[in-house]
Amino acid sequence: MLAQHFYNWRAPSAPEKSILCVGLELENIAEWPSHCEAHTTPQEQQEAGRYVHIEDAARHLAGRALARRLLRAAFGQDSAAEFARSPYGKPFCPGVSADFSISHSGSMIWVALCRCAGVGIDVERIRPLPDAAELTSQLHPQEQKDLLSLPPAELQTAFYRCWTRKEAVIKAVGMGLSMPLQSFSVNTGPQESGWIASFTANPAQGTATMLDEGGQWTSRDIRTTDGYLCSVAAQSPCRDVVVCLAC
Repeated sequence: MLAQHFYNWRAPSAPEKSILCVGLELENIAEWPSHCEAHTTPQEQQEAGRYVHIEDAARHLAGRALARRLLRAAFGQDSAAEFARSPYGKPFCPGVSADFSISHSGSMIWVALCRCAGVGIDVERIRPLPDAAELTSQLHPQEQKDLLSLPPAELQTAFYRCWTRKEAVIKAVGMGLSMPLQSFSVNTGPQESGWIASFTANPAQGTATMLDEGGQWTSRDIRTTDGYLCSVAAQSPCRDVVVCLAC
């Protein structure tokens, strides 16, 4: 989408018991910061001004602008309201009974909104990853075993698929980097839903109750633009996932 078209774009409203996932591809990315001013706060614009590269500023502002457009469509929320942050840094909108998650990579922005549960979304642009085998050591032992059993030609995509799934779960829990990657596992295969595999209780981090059973979650991969992988997870079972690509 061109930046000048974003102002007149009609944001979809989040269904009551579903997870709404909206993707936005930034065309002519350097033009986006100025067109996001109506839907971002002075503080966010100041934060964006600290980025060295205009592309990073554009992604930062476009993600927040898209989240506000979805909140306003769902709740009539003031699109210029300041976001608060949880103790672990996850943004949320005070006074609104819904959770949202923002992710961006390359020229893609994705936002997930859920009225009934914590939600997380992650998008990654697939780029050459020559050290993928070494990076598997950061993952759950079962994930590492499954990934290293693949032919080298399949390892890179499978690693990104695993990574986006794990990031989606971590964002839904809302604990950020304080939640160890090895404390839970996801299936690394091509199935598009139900890929949360196991959780390891971690009382020191207080995650035991939040990550009790994978069956109490909704988890799904999202089909997006070629060259990207995207996944969403929510702490509520059997939720429909509504996907919309803004254009």
